[in-house]
Amino acid sequence: MKYSQASIVMAFLVLTVSSCRDFIGKKRIKEGIIKYEITYDSTTSKKMDTRLLPSSLLVKFKDNNTLNTIDAFSGAISISIISNSNTNQFVTLVKVFNKKMYHEEPNTDGKYPALYSRIPSVKIISNNEKCKLLGYNCLKARGYFEDQPNSEFEIIYTKDIDISSPNINTPFEKIDGVMLGFNLRINSLMMQLKAQSVKKSKIPDETFSIPADYSLVDFQTITDLIYLLQQ
Repeated sequence: MKYSQASIVMAFLVLTVSSCRDFIGKKRIKEGIIKYEITYDSTTSKKMDTRLLPSSLLVKFKDNNTLNTIDAFSGAISISIISNSNTNQFVTLVKVFNKKMYHEEPNTDGKYPALYSRIPSVKIISNNEKCKLLGYNCLKARGYFEDQPNSEFEIIYTKDIDISSPNINTPFEKIDGVMLGFNLRINSLMMQLKAQSVKKSKIPDETFSIPADYSLVDFQTITDLIYLLQQ
């Protein structure tokens, strides 16, 4: 079968475009929602009824502002963190049934929001493997919490989601990208999180404001409450 020069050139261009699409991955996204599934290891499952533990994390983001929310008991209990780039503040929100409290603190170097205040820093021991998750170009790292050097876990992150310094003032500060797979500790409770979806969506500006029905409490009160919720 004979092929014209034009058809050969066209076929080459199609293959080139397809290859580039596979290499580049998805277009950078600046506004939307990331949903993570939370699972637990066998040790936790044997000690606790995981149906009563958080099963998902929802992250809403826009213009370098984020709202992270973990729910338990079908939403009756929730812990949220607002990072507001306009006010340069972190806000921790805790809802326990009808009781709603918040604590606001400045986003300054070396200071953790209440949720992370009792979590050791994460040590990164490798950070060079490329992979893909949900169509995004990612890097794969391995690390461990400082007080558990023998308990390594995998961290998958991407730079294709447009959030500036997404891990600032968290135990994962050295990870330069939005994490799509990682472990999180709240007190002694270890959770494995993996993104199930990343959706482009319009996020209202008021998402990153303190709800009017939440009452201000001090830092010690909110950290103690978070600790008690995990006992």
